[in-house]
Amino acid sequence: MGKARKNFTPALLAVLALGLAVVVLPGRGKQTQTAPNSEAQFTRLIRPIDGPDLFRAYCAPCHGLDAKGTGPAASALKAKVPDLTLLASNNRGQFPAADVRELILGDKIVAAHGSREMPLWGPIFHQVESDMDWGNVRVNNLVDYLQSIQSITSSTAASGEELYKQHCVACHGSDLKGTGPAPYPFQTPPDLTTLAQRHGGKFPDAYVSNVLRSGVEIPAHGPADMPIWGADFSTDRLNEAQVTSRIENLTNYIKLLQAK
Repeated sequence: MGKARKNFTPALLAVLALGLAVVVLPGRGKQTQTAPNSEAQFTRLIRPIDGPDLFRAYCAPCHGLDAKGTGPAASALKAKVPDLTLLASNNRGQFPAADVRELILGDKIVAAHGSREMPLWGPIFHQVESDMDWGNVRVNNLVDYLQSIQSITSSTAASGEELYKQHCVACHGSDLKGTGPAPYPFQTPPDLTTLAQRHGGKFPDAYVSNVLRSGVEIPAHGPADMPIWGADFSTDRLNEAQVTSRIENLTNYIKLLQAK
């Protein structure tokens, strides 16, 4: 019997191997048929493109739907989540678009203590979809949305001096005397320190405010050189009260520097 077992062992092994193959191969075939295709294997990280949708999907968990830093994940973070509606107010009334863009992309790392808790959205936003990189579109739309939800009050608006340096010094000069020099094609601007002298010794508040808001009267020949700041300020997404505050601050600054 020992000899018979020795002679038949290879045959039995062959049968067993064939049986195992029959059992295993159908399973493998079934797995191949149900394997997900390449499109289904990877979940897209990005879908929305519009600013509000991007904010809800990627920012609201920490900053909250109202952007005030009270999202459901805020309490779990080490650092206090900032109120994004106060970015302009905390920057003297000017929305820091360049800084916000750098923070979103991850170009500006702010981590005085510990690791940076804000995700680096740049690499994620730049995911290529349908042979197109929508990264810059997403960043621009998100920055525009954040600018649109800013809360600016007159007390936090830019001062008259800041507004003058930003908008007027190029033509009127730092001394307000019209020594800019004015860039082409503008003509030589007037000396703003003599406005009171040219109006009977009294500063013309209403006139200056009207010029800042609506521009100068169009001359008979050629365009008016003075920019219409009322309209320009409105393009900064300021409401009427905020535009009026800027005009008042700028008017008062010019009034303060009148020649004696």
